[in-house]
Amino acid sequence: MTPLLVSIVLGFLCFILVANIYQVRMPRAPEIEKRLENIKKSSSEQSHVINPDFVMMENEFRFGFLGKYLKNFKPAEYLKDQLYYADLNIQVDVFMLVSALFCLPFLIIAVFTTPYVILLGVLASFIPFIIIKFLIMKRTNLFTQQFPEALDLLSSSLRAGHSLYSAFDVIVKEMPSPINQVFKNTVDEISFGIDTKDAILSLTRVMPFSMDLKFFTTAVILQREVGGNLAKILDTLSITIRERFKTLGQLKAQTSQSKFSGIILTLVPPLIAIILFFISPGYMDPLLHTTQGNIAIAISVTMLSIGIFCIAKILSIEI
Repeated sequence: MTPLLVSIVLGFLCFILVANIYQVRMPRAPEIEKRLENIKKSSSEQSHVINPDFVMMENEFRFGFLGKYLKNFKPAEYLKDQLYYADLNIQVDVFMLVSALFCLPFLIIAVFTTPYVILLGVLASFIPFIIIKFLIMKRTNLFTQQFPEALDLLSSSLRAGHSLYSAFDVIVKEMPSPINQVFKNTVDEISFGIDTKDAILSLTRVMPFSMDLKFFTTAVILQREVGGNLAKILDTLSITIRERFKTLGQLKAQTSQSKFSGIILTLVPPLIAIILFFISPGYMDPLLHTTQGNIAIAISVTMLSIGIFCIAKILSIEI
């Protein structure tokens, strides 16, 4: 690792950021442009047309030279799904570059101190991914809180004589985000001509981490196949979801102290090691530059990982 290599990396990242400012994008295919123009022309002739946003195929990659190599890369496909679930309008390649920027400061420090700092840089590059997971969890929890109210609204609409499509449209117009975005996808698919059953099943693809939504789709599809009072089914499901959410809140309050203790026990050892490294680097030399010290670090990291895994398993109670 030399200053020249660091300069090359910095120059490359600066070029990427400058290109990002000017929005260098891959050109959209001509047939897609023609398709969108036809939809815009038909908007003046039809009272209810398909939402252009539904058929618009946004570029998955901001930069063509990166997208050419990442489009068949399976982790890139997984990352694209995670960004979609988190409702982030960020391309995959841009997100990867942001992750590289988190690693860059530690790379520079490693040039002037010790190569072991690169390990901290690798860990720092996962910070954006952790943020994405947090946003997905936050969005799913917010959806769960809004879902019982949406079921009540859906049940009332069905009792008032609305069709299932119209009841979904009421949720889209009356409910806040993110639940209106989830049902808007289904409404757009039905408008596009997709079978209602397939459109309802697509709800679980938009919000795959909601168990309540899976129960809802199963109940609606079964009712359409075998019959029954859907409004009553939705009322029962709404009550069940509210009671389960209440139980989850009580469980979270009772386990909060244990979770806080687990976080403290996890963070204290690496924080003490980092503080000692900057305060007295010579004190850490036996750990970093001897075989016995490296073995001790490996054992410590392994035991810390096992402890984190055990604490997470003990505190993860499913209801």
